[in-house]
Amino acid sequence: MPNNSKSKKQPVAVFFGCDNKYVKFLSVALVSLIANASARRHYEIHVLHTDITEENQRTIQAMATENISIAFDNVEADLHHIVDQLPVRDYYSLSTYFRFVIADKFKQYDKAIYVDSDTAIVADIAKLFDINIGNKYLAAVQDAVVATVPVASAYVQKVLGVRPEYYFNAGMIVINCKQWREHDVLGQFIQLVGFYNFVVAQDQDYLNVICKNKTYPLSKRWNCQSLKLWGINPNDLGIIHYNFGLKPWHDINCLYSEYFWKYAPLSPYFMEIKAEFARITPEEMESKRAVGAKVITMCQEEIDRKDNFMALVSKKRTAQPLISQHQEMVDLVSRIRYVNA
Repeated sequence: MPNNSKSKKQPVAVFFGCDNKYVKFLSVALVSLIANASARRHYEIHVLHTDITEENQRTIQAMATENISIAFDNVEADLHHIVDQLPVRDYYSLSTYFRFVIADKFKQYDKAIYVDSDTAIVADIAKLFDINIGNKYLAAVQDAVVATVPVASAYVQKVLGVRPEYYFNAGMIVINCKQWREHDVLGQFIQLVGFYNFVVAQDQDYLNVICKNKTYPLSKRWNCQSLKLWGINPNDLGIIHYNFGLKPWHDINCLYSEYFWKYAPLSPYFMEIKAEFARITPEEMESKRAVGAKVITMCQEEIDRKDNFMALVSKKRTAQPLISQHQEMVDLVSRIRYVNA
């Protein structure tokens, strides 16, 4: 009898957001995903972008296998009406916002995984995909910085109105596409961008506000953030996320860098990655190390603002006139007020 095991389960939909200059690092994430994928499942990989060249697209698509497809999807038109309002800083780029369009743009999926490109996927990502998250908007892992740094913890509680233990890192999220479409998460995001500019963690802060009380908590193994204080069983790694300014292609001492360099030689961009590693100067490394301190300073500045997000939300007479033309945002602010009462 024929083996129909692949067809019995839905394809594992995995999305990355990337720009042209980051393609070489994305390739390592893809190499690691492919190396640890099951031969019994089908994986549909989508790379969301606005500027990746056709040559780079062909190079990456040549990595596809019999059961792993790779497609490139230009999302410029999907965000063009708000692109000027989207805050970016330091090592962030506009690609960090691409995850918001997944549910609405790809209606063939009821569920999808979004992964940042600065990752190494060292377990079968289908195991993550198969976790039942019920009717939650998404599944994610707690943010390591918020869990361990008091000022960051105070920021999410006092500015975002989110309890620190529930604030998640958005570098890997399992998206319940049906719930996102039903509750118009993209629309809520667009409205919220017009109401308040989150400058600390940007898209991550927006997601935490919108998905408050609608998040399924995952094991740390599915977003192993490169912070030594956090503590993860080294024998239980799933997805490694190099989520700070200093990456393994900058510093060999970056936590979990050995996994990046395990897969990097299999990338078609290996020589370029080696050149990047050799090129970086001590001054650039110091600048990238300073990003963490800068973020903490920004957290404190937001806490000290008299007109920060929660200050506006808590003053109904102040908040509602600002957004009364958008009933969806009035409802969102009302929900935030309720859960923080």
